[in-house]
Amino acid sequence: MLKDWLRIGRVQTYPASLLLVMVAVLAPGSDSPVGMVAMLFPLVWLLHFTGFGLNSYLDTAMGYDLRDPAKKTHPLCNRKISLSSACRVLNWGACLTVLFGVLVTLQAQNPTLALSAFLIYIVFGYSYDCGLSKIDPMSFISISVSFTALGAWAWFLSHPSIGLMGIVLLAFIFMTIWFQVGFSGFIKEMRIRERSNLLIKLGARLRGFMVSEKQGGKVYFAPGHSIFYGYAVKITNLALGAALLYLVFSWQGFISLLFFGSIALCFLHQLTKRREYVRNRELMNMSLMEVATIFLPLLIVVPLIPALALMIFGFGYFLICNKILWAAPHPRV
Repeated sequence: MLKDWLRIGRVQTYPASLLLVMVAVLAPGSDSPVGMVAMLFPLVWLLHFTGFGLNSYLDTAMGYDLRDPAKKTHPLCNRKISLSSACRVLNWGACLTVLFGVLVTLQAQNPTLALSAFLIYIVFGYSYDCGLSKIDPMSFISISVSFTALGAWAWFLSHPSIGLMGIVLLAFIFMTIWFQVGFSGFIKEMRIRERSNLLIKLGARLRGFMVSEKQGGKVYFAPGHSIFYGYAVKITNLALGAALLYLVFSWQGFISLLFFGSIALCFLHQLTKRREYVRNRELMNMSLMEVATIFLPLLIVVPLIPALALMIFGFGYFLICNKILWAAPHPRV
């Protein structure tokens, strides 16, 4: 039962939320006590669990996940956990988590801007969860704003004001989530042909899909014009990483940009080319792209030792949690 609850909250991807917060909290100019930084580990876990859990609950309650064959083993779709139980636990959990977040925010270096950013994070995230992601091709903007606001909240926890470097970092977070949700997320859902799928509107198709459904034939992803869209978003994302390095140059940051930027470009090619569509392989490529992109700014703006510690913790947690929850090195949904 505990494993099913953890699956609902997609806790295997907690490091993605944590590292986006930590890169902002620990950026140059940070003046945050160790105790506050330590409190962010459980707080971000709770924000991640309740936020993604509500997304899972609402997508199922509105019927969207029930139509997705890839979600048939999800605890809400197979009724291992009832919708009423999920509603109570996740909503009350979110209420208590927000109260915890407000108490932490009141200790911020700039509590007014931190509270404002925290509110934007909640409102834009909830709008995405409440069906926007399933009916609007531009819904990725709301979730990108939400996570950017989470980064801004983290920034003002430890910084009294924001300058050019902070703005560039927040723009990097925005573009990271844009690609993750507004490109990779749409690839993951190509089979169910939702009207909100921007890639389909840009000409992307699964060729041989009906043949595969009936006779077990191969399915191929044809990107159409979405290849240009994917490259534009990710190249902009990486360019903002280069801008961060320009503003706070270090050799460790230079190596990080070359190494993780190269990995991101390799997986960008994998995700945009015409290829056989195997969903589990797509999920693995998306996961590695996300890891490379989130790791990239850590060694640029965070001191070496804490940056390495966060990377080891994040990657280790991700692999172990996926093995425990999904018996695979990546999520199955």
